[in-house]
Formats: sequence, structure tokens, C-alpha cells
Amino acid sequence: MSNKEKCLSLLEGFTDGQLANIAAMLEAAKSAIDDAADDAFCRALYQEYEADPDKGNPISIEDASRQLGVVL
Repeated sequence: MSNKEKCLSLLEGFTDGQLANIAAMLEAAKSAIDDAADDAFCRALYQEYEADPDKGNPISIEDASRQLGVVL
């Protein structure tokens, strides 16, 4: 029996009121998991920035636009 099947089997034993509470708990757990993934992504971006040898070397808007091929 898969984990999903086990969960569905367990849910059948709850009342509608209990299911509302369980749904709220599951939504909170999913949100926490999503937040953790977002945090990991942001940490990876920050570590990439910290390792960038060009960090802290600003360029003018004109130079940036030229490099990107944008006419101001």
C-alpha cells in the first residue's frame, strides 16, 4: 500500500469537522515545505553572489545598456 493510499484510508475515518482541521494542518505543512525550498533557492543565489569575483564592481547604466544591446 502506497503512502497516498494509507493517507486516504486514514482520512475515511474522520468526521467533516476533523477533516477541516487536517486540511488546515496539511496546508500549513505544504506551505512550510515550499518556504524551505524558497529559502534554499535564496541561499544558493546568495552563495553564488558571494563567490562572484565581480561583486561590488558597479558599472554605469550606459555600460550595462550597451552590453545588453539596449538603446537608452
